[in-house]
Amino acid sequence: MIVIKKLGALCACMSLGAAALSSGTAAAQDWPKAPVRIVLPFTPAGGDQLFRIIAPRLQEKWKQPVVIEYKPGASNIVATDYVVKAKPDGHTIGVTGATVANNPLFYKSIPYTYDDFSGITRLVNLEMALVARNDSPFNTIPELVAYAKANPGKLNWGTGGLGATYAGFRQFMYAADIDMVHVNFAGWSQALSELMGGRLDLVINPHDSSVQFVKARKMKMVASFGPKRIAGFEQVAAVNESYPGVDIVPYFAFIAPKGVPATILKKIQVDTAQVLNEPAVKQQLTELGLHVATSTPEETDRAFRAETQQWAEIGRRIKLPPPQ
Repeated sequence: MIVIKKLGALCACMSLGAAALSSGTAAAQDWPKAPVRIVLPFTPAGGDQLFRIIAPRLQEKWKQPVVIEYKPGASNIVATDYVVKAKPDGHTIGVTGATVANNPLFYKSIPYTYDDFSGITRLVNLEMALVARNDSPFNTIPELVAYAKANPGKLNWGTGGLGATYAGFRQFMYAADIDMVHVNFAGWSQALSELMGGRLDLVINPHDSSVQFVKARKMKMVASFGPKRIAGFEQVAAVNESYPGVDIVPYFAFIAPKGVPATILKKIQVDTAQVLNEPAVKQQLTELGLHVATSTPEETDRAFRAETQQWAEIGRRIKLPPPQ
């Protein structure tokens, strides 16, 4: 009799598991049922080329409109908070990056935790470039450092928010022992506009945001801030050639509100990876300095948490001020 009861309980558990699996599979098969929103944490033309390229292709796959929304502010916090509060049905996808891991270095109060969202996939790694006004009296990192040492506090530098870019440049300033004034913007397009308007000396930004202006000779590239020189600009040295260990490799990733069925997260990840790896898309992204680097939802979540510890150590090493 006892054996029969245990067998009955086992059968019941197996039935529940099968029902849950069936339900999750059905959810993915039925998704999407409405337009899909991709929420960007920056301003238009401030790094949105990737999403303008892949949105139409995802729309073809999903047979629903894919709409890009812009929610700049507070180093991704505004956009991420908007996403985590959305209905967990897979129709709202957020874009984030290393900022989700290093924002605790800069902000005391963040209105969400890792428990409020799920990683979907990493998308691309970004090449970073340091650009300057054409009339700047320096063209290389050694010349910049020499000028900054001779004129402490005179130069200003801009970023499209706090985060990996800001922390990485502070790491360079610490290694070079120079003093420059930081100016924070809601997005890279604003910072680049100020640079071209002559009101800013330097901008550290994703290469895809500034490359068209460099090619049009509206500004000049002083250095690559990635681990190597940028293709097509091999004459411009990487900063780690002068300061080993100083480089920045930001990335973009998709996230969703916590509670989206795992099967839907997996469908978004697989479909996105297929689009990113289309030869024509991959070539277009490479020319922009964007390198495809996808991951599973589980890998994406683990990476976020691991990077938080890594950035905390960097913050201690370069003596960042306490979060505000």
